[in-house]
Amino acid sequence: MASNYINANDIKANISIGFDLEEYLEEADGEIEDLAQKLGVSTTDIETNPIHYKVKRYGVVYVLMRLCQDKIGTNNPDVPEIEKYMVLYGVYMKEYERLKSEISVEMLTGNVNEIRDRAILSGAIYRS
Repeated sequence: MASNYINANDIKANISIGFDLEEYLEEADGEIEDLAQKLGVSTTDIETNPIHYKVKRYGVVYVLMRLCQDKIGTNNPDVPEIEKYMVLYGVYMKEYERLKSEISVEMLTGNVNEIRDRAILSGAIYRS
């Protein structure tokens, strides 16, 4: 099954080279859909053409986080080569949480206004 939101070409990190990412991509789809449902967005309403860059990045970071998690495993946590994956897992986990908190209904549905369309608010200027 192909991913609906991201694909292997979206994953640029060197740690993913040589790995079959299909299962991770499917998991990322589920994460994006789960977040959408938590925000009250039907999975049929998620805009994919184009998908908002933060939503795509959320999926990509999820894939990388899960890949690191699997590379760490549950055995031999003191092996030096595993340490880099532990560090990267922490980095990706923080970014995953940050993106999760920033993604809005509008980003998921593609109803984000362009910056030039936003009203500029000005406050009163007081002189002393």
